[in-house]
Amino acid sequence: MGSHFENICEIKKSDQLGRFLSAKRHIKPGEMILAEEPIIVGPYWDADISCLNCLRSATRTCKKCLKAPLCRDCSAHDAVECDFYEQASNLSKNFLFDHFNTVTPIRCLLLYRRDRAKFQQMMEMESHCEKRKGTEIWNIHQQYVVEPLMCEAALHALDDLEVNADLLQQICGILDVNTFEIRGNMDSQGVQMNNLARGLYPCTSLMTHNCQTNTLIAVDGMSKLRLYASVPINSGDLLYYNYTRVLFSTFERQTHLQKGKYFICTCARCTDPTEFGTHLSSIKCTECDAGLCLFYDQVPKWECNICGYQMAREYVNRVMCDARDDVSSCALDIRNLEKVIGKHSKTLNPHHSLVLEAKQSLAGELRSLCMSYDTQNVPRQALKRRLELCEEMLTILRVLDPGISRLTGIALYEYQAALVELSRRNHDTGEITTLDLQASLKTAESALKEAISMLLFEHPTTPEGHLTKKAMCELKTLREDVQNVQAMIEDEQTLKKYSLKGSSNVKKYKK
Repeated sequence: MGSHFENICEIKKSDQLGRFLSAKRHIKPGEMILAEEPIIVGPYWDADISCLNCLRSATRTCKKCLKAPLCRDCSAHDAVECDFYEQASNLSKNFLFDHFNTVTPIRCLLLYRRDRAKFQQMMEMESHCEKRKGTEIWNIHQQYVVEPLMCEAALHALDDLEVNADLLQQICGILDVNTFEIRGNMDSQGVQMNNLARGLYPCTSLMTHNCQTNTLIAVDGMSKLRLYASVPINSGDLLYYNYTRVLFSTFERQTHLQKGKYFICTCARCTDPTEFGTHLSSIKCTECDAGLCLFYDQVPKWECNICGYQMAREYVNRVMCDARDDVSSCALDIRNLEKVIGKHSKTLNPHHSLVLEAKQSLAGELRSLCMSYDTQNVPRQALKRRLELCEEMLTILRVLDPGISRLTGIALYEYQAALVELSRRNHDTGEITTLDLQASLKTAESALKEAISMLLFEHPTTPEGHLTKKAMCELKTLREDVQNVQAMIEDEQTLKKYSLKGSSNVKKYKK
């Protein structure tokens, strides 16, 4: 841990939270708090078989150990790992291909040989083994990790470390509870991998959960994680990270956290039935026309904010299942998505999380549609609808994910792109004046600058990193367009001036 981090934060401990991170001083938005290398990187649970060096698609086996999957471009993988598999002569040559879910747990075991201090650091991390016992995920790990490893004599011991079922379940728990997604990982040649990976970052994992985070995580192309403040953090404040999804409803977030992190969240958003006025969990009241049945998680119940009617849990479950089935099974077709949105905006509400999920899919389809046309031929209705969806999403994200936000940055980019295209079209057809066009382009320029300021923290190898580069090029073009429109306005004003003067001279002549 570097001195930079130690000057900003400290690790504290309490009976309620365990170990957690607290700010030593005021931290400004965008300020880097921590840069941390992972002690373990590996494929996600249930990932496709991939190269153990770069995690791209595997096409062959390592020529040295004769067991590790590699891609066509990688001739070797980690030396400690390779030596272990080479020495395990009684391990089946196809073991890793047949049991790819064991790759990351084995890497955790090999940490004992590679770096005992880091192995001990890993084993001190929370695993929630007692809460996991007998659960579905426990049984899955038992079948796909523990039993395959225990069936191989080569894996019963590592140096003086006894490997047993309890140790393996603890490692699986540590990985499930503490790892972070790595989306921009690259091999040593700088080629981006295909599969998502997960990394174990001991210090970053100490952050307390809150559904409204105050930090932003970005992982670079070589798996190094950087932690930034997304909003002002005062001295003494805890460092928070949202371990679930921003646009999940309270019910969905609580379910996700209980199953994956084994706790119930009591943050301000979870205890507010309106979710800060966004109503991602609220359902239209069937008793009155105007009310919304709010979700009270502590009970749990859905109660109308107008007439006080308590909606039956059976009805709620039926409506939610119907919406979830429609959203998940809906063909990615604009007409079908609009039908799903219209239907469930009436039974749930226009901002319910499941409706928003359908709206996100619709926005993606509209983007693809717009890109398939020449600029002059894009259907105007598609542009208008795309703009409406972006504005709606931004309104919600500003509330639920304030400050520097990856999602808000992407939404801002999509918003300005739709606004620019629609404004140009409307100007070409004479529906708006050149002054109106200028105002719209300036609004788009401001949105694009804000989007870039939020996405600048993303590494160039990630999709958001590529988007940032594209946005920077488009910002230059947009600024030129604003200048060109200004010149058009000046020309129009000059023409108008001379036109009026000419009209005055004609009147004089007639007299």
